[in-house]
Amino acid sequence: MQTEKIATNYTLQILKQKNDNSIIIEAFDESFALFINSKKFNIFIYLEEKYGITKQNIPENINKIVNILEQLFGSGAKLIEIKIIELIHKKICDFTYNPPKDDLFFKQYLHELLIFLRN
Repeated sequence: MQTEKIATNYTLQILKQKNDNSIIIEAFDESFALFINSKKFNIFIYLEEKYGITKQNIPENINKIVNILEQLFGSGAKLIEIKIIELIHKKICDFTYNPPKDDLFFKQYLHELLIFLRN
């Protein structure tokens, strides 16, 4: 009986980790599709070819991706960031982020979200 319990817990942990990343990946994917809708420019191909960042490893490269978005789109990157936050909030309603001094820092938001999801 105890072996089954360990196996069940292990399975649940794997599923939880998969969902942690998939929520963030889906939010980036949906947001990019809204703002960067061009057959000539695919942001995921660009990120992979130029920076070695695949769609699957977005959560491990949050700092890099945010910096790249700011370089590519300037102040327009904020619109993408806001949409990503909105999409994430629709999927995870019980996550709250209280930014210091009423400043929203996208990188910090995503880091706090990952901590929340993994706990």
